[in-house]
Amino acid sequence: MEHIIQNIKNEFNGKLFIKQKRPDIYQLLLPIYHEDGDMIDLFITPKGDNKFALCDYGLTLQRLAYSYDIDTENKESILQKILSENKLNEQEGNIYLETKPETLFSDIMHITQAYAKIGSMRYFKREVIENLFFEMLDDFIFDELNEFHPKKKVMPIPNRDDLEADYSFQPNGKPVYLFGVKDVAKARLATLSYQAYLLNDIKYHGWVVTENFEALPRKDKLRLTNTCDKQFTSLDEFKMNAKVFLEKER
Repeated sequence: MEHIIQNIKNEFNGKLFIKQKRPDIYQLLLPIYHEDGDMIDLFITPKGDNKFALCDYGLTLQRLAYSYDIDTENKESILQKILSENKLNEQEGNIYLETKPETLFSDIMHITQAYAKIGSMRYFKREVIENLFFEMLDDFIFDELNEFHPKKKVMPIPNRDDLEADYSFQPNGKPVYLFGVKDVAKARLATLSYQAYLLNDIKYHGWVVTENFEALPRKDKLRLTNTCDKQFTSLDEFKMNAKVFLEKER
């Protein structure tokens, strides 16, 4: 490891401190920081065949957990997207990147920027997190439910795009309409739309999938329950059961 440690010092013109934590585990104390000013945690360890691993031993996610929980599928998807886009691996919280002497400097800069981005997840706009709900719903429908002929943004009442359903399925002669609901406004739109379909004597089955059913006000829960035929209280529930219920509609 001595030669690789010296190479790192040379690459950074000596503007870092390297501390051996355990045999073959070295911490790189670099002047690279998170948004709040804390130094980014980075370690290097040999992997054999002149290869090395840059890693954080779980400290980036541990640090994030003090102020931000990755407690929903959407937030987990954001994390996985950051890891994938930066070609990083994660094992039991340890985020790492395999490297070699020829690319060591650029890999150090690359992984520390990724750590900084993960560390700033709590600053991400709520709209970004919420929009992933629709992105994941859309992906699942057109990847897994294609046999039921899904269509997007359909108008059961012609020329009333203000009452369009998010999706329709055609398992038999009667369409199944679906609304994705992430907030109170969308819950009320789904309720209003289904009431309008009934008033226009449209034959259909009405479904709703909510991002978080329990977060809706009690009255909105009741309205949805009274106007739709089937509710999925989370995206996970929809993924597990949608195909079974569509099969029953055949």
